[in-house]
Amino acid sequence: MFVFFSSYYCESFGQVDTSINFENALMLYKEKKYEGSLSEIDKILEKYPDNIEALNSKGTILLAQGKYVNALQNFEKAATIDPSNLESINGIGKAYFHLNRYDAAMNFFGHVLQIDRRNFDALIGSGNVLSKLEQFDDSILFFNIVLEKDPRNVDALIGKGTALLNTNQHKLALSIYDKILEIDLSNTDALNGKGKIFFELDEYEKSRIAFTAVLESEPENIEALLGLSELNLHEHKNIKSQQMYEKILSIDPDNIEALIGKASVLVELGKFDEALEYFDEALEVDPDNPDALNGKDLVLGDKVEDSLDLILLITIIGSITSVVSFFVVLIKIRENAELKSKLIMSNEQIEDLVDKMMRNMAKNQK
Repeated sequence: MFVFFSSYYCESFGQVDTSINFENALMLYKEKKYEGSLSEIDKILEKYPDNIEALNSKGTILLAQGKYVNALQNFEKAATIDPSNLESINGIGKAYFHLNRYDAAMNFFGHVLQIDRRNFDALIGSGNVLSKLEQFDDSILFFNIVLEKDPRNVDALIGKGTALLNTNQHKLALSIYDKILEIDLSNTDALNGKGKIFFELDEYEKSRIAFTAVLESEPENIEALLGLSELNLHEHKNIKSQQMYEKILSIDPDNIEALIGKASVLVELGKFDEALEYFDEALEVDPDNPDALNGKDLVLGDKVEDSLDLILLITIIGSITSVVSFFVVLIKIRENAELKSKLIMSNEQIEDLVDKMMRNMAKNQK
């Protein structure tokens, strides 16, 4: 939501009217032409970098684009200039929510509710956090507070639909999303929600149709791109899935789901070293991300298995070169801290292999 105002400055500061830029930005935002909307806001920020309304508006557009880190930076700058600005504080909460920093998000929404207990954005934000924390009944209570006052509040309906989706109440969730689409025929959140439901119901063609409908109006909608990427990965269309994850990362290089998704595709393609790089990138953005940590552990485990298979292969060959190679490979594994922690061979097993290798060598020399 944009906050528009006319900024007329007295002649001593240089007379400027920013309302035209705000109006153009709002029009383009409603048409989902986000780059054009950003361009109008940036015209204001080029002259007035501390304009709070412009910073909040830019954060809102970036949230719509799925560029959550950049959105956070704009909201934080606005809040630094005016710590009492509730739109900025709610914006920080929303950005943290999308970055999976739920405790931080709840703190900011809670701060707003201490000031304004009926603040719709903070109530909906709190409900979304509770939904992510799997406290679905409590989350629906927050959404219902809003819907009692405004039954057609789309954001509250979306939140309630998401909570119902996460409790596998697919029929009720679909009815909520259909109600949203009656209000807004092209609502991308509702279409993405239906895409997720159909994916969970194994109705993959309907899922694809829903996600594709989003991309027809918003070609760079990250949630829809993620949905189609996951769908393609599930159907073992690895190259297509990889291309879509790459498109997401070209839009938002810090997108955790895309980084982990790209790593997962590379694992499927057997490109373990490249997969590790993407898991590491994900962990740079979110060091405690369980999916990235588990994915990295699995890849390292596979790499150790490959190393052990190589040792066994060398043992079977049983040549003089094999003895040297055996110890070279073994030393390299021992020197690698990550692989060492995964090494499952005991000293007795290693001695066993050496004995077998020496016996094979003796046979070959006869």
